Amino acid sequence: MAQTFRDRLEILMNGDRPYSWSNKVGIDKGLFQYYWQKNKVPTHTNLVKIQRHTGCSIDWLLTGRIVAFDKIENLPMVTEKGAKYGARNLKLADAITRLKEIYSKKTNKDIEAVEFLIDTVLSKKSS
Repeated sequence: MAQTFRDRLEILMNGDRPYSWSNKVGIDKGLFQYYWQKNKVPTHTNLVKIQRHTGCSIDWLLTGRIVAFDKIENLPMVTEKGAKYGARNLKLADAITRLKEIYSKKTNKDIEAVEFLIDTVLSKKSS
């Protein structure tokens, strides 16, 4: 499990060399060296650059914490009337059930894959 900020950066770098990766992200090589070698946390601006480049959540990047789907009790259902909204509610309930199942298994690889997909979809919507 990615315990330190550097561990999580290493996951995001996916085998790239630190300084070529920092160049892709847009972080100065010297500053990135400080983060990388001393396991320091970047400024807000550079955290956002990392988030935008990778699609990861800043919360995960800073803490390694993942959303606890097993604690979701009240699903945010669509409230409009009509058949298509009922179908959306069923899909939403099914998706939440499947996410809870993935998180209950607690395999880091599966959880990280799901979080990456969610973050990617959310970052595309905000673009």
